[in-house]
Amino acid sequence: MGPETLHTDTLIVGNGVSGLILHYVLQRKGINSILLSKSKNQQNLPLAETLPPSTLELLEEIKLLRLFESKAKKTYGYQSKWVGTNIIDESFFLKSKFGYGLKIDKKKVSQSLKEQCNQIIEINEVNIDSRTKWSSNIFVKNNENKSLNIHTSLLIDATGRKRYILKQAKIKEISYDDTLAFLCYVPKTGPNLKYGFLTEVFSKNSWGTVSDLNETTRIISLYTSKENKQISLFKQYNQWKNLLHKTDVLKHCIPKQGNFKVYGRQANSSIPEKITHNNILSIGDAALAFDPIASHGVSNAIYTAKEAAYSIENYLANDHRSLVNYEQKLYSIFNEYISQKEKLYEMNFHKLTK
Repeated sequence: MGPETLHTDTLIVGNGVSGLILHYVLQRKGINSILLSKSKNQQNLPLAETLPPSTLELLEEIKLLRLFESKAKKTYGYQSKWVGTNIIDESFFLKSKFGYGLKIDKKKVSQSLKEQCNQIIEINEVNIDSRTKWSSNIFVKNNENKSLNIHTSLLIDATGRKRYILKQAKIKEISYDDTLAFLCYVPKTGPNLKYGFLTEVFSKNSWGTVSDLNETTRIISLYTSKENKQISLFKQYNQWKNLLHKTDVLKHCIPKQGNFKVYGRQANSSIPEKITHNNILSIGDAALAFDPIASHGVSNAIYTAKEAAYSIENYLANDHRSLVNYEQKLYSIFNEYISQKEKLYEMNFHKLTK
């Protein structure tokens, strides 16, 4: 007896925010959708991320604002200190119809989204078995090691920077920098942050952020280029005081005692050569991966999921141009982001070398 075969209009691979939101929105539209969640050995760290007022409008549009607000607290801006003597305030008070943003717990939001979704299959393995221009057959092993074949009209890569499905389809990645992130969780100490989040540059192509996760814990993240000759110091928490000794704020957020685990991860700006290809469509970081300097991570996940849902609905109604339109829109956004990012780096980092 062969493996069980399932049929669906849309198969989403990846259980991050983008995949879960797309699955939720497609369910609301009455579109048959299955989400594959590969949770085994997955590093799922709690992160406190800020959503600006413009993103709240997107959440309201897709009927998810209340869910996000239930796993967040309101914030009214953020602060940054680049090259110069003053801390810059970015206030949300007068932004769009919302006068605030949301500081969310990404892990709790993802869990709440899962509870809203049906047709989630926990898996150990997923591979493209065969594919034509109009459909794919996917081979899956679930958590009980049972084999499944899933036949789908559309295959969605929501696997983040890993781009697991795109790589199986031989679609290459274009990287625009080699930024790495190093983060750790520390007791809340030092100065109170006006908005619970601050960014400060401290050397050429290196900057750090401090973000209040809750009443007792902060996340400190340091970012730098893979080519930095001091990169080994970023991996060792006991070296962070030396790295940050010239900063005005970050150095005071480092606890005087204790040695905390440092988590490293890729944080570069990148994009696939093809965001959509035949019946494959990518969303979230798989489609557009932004340098964290832009603070676009979750907002990008929400936006691409919303736009993808609209394109999928039209595609299944025989508008095959809709996937091309989705891809062109995302390329346009990424090109504008790269242009603005280069200006920001030139303005803020290059001055340090003069």
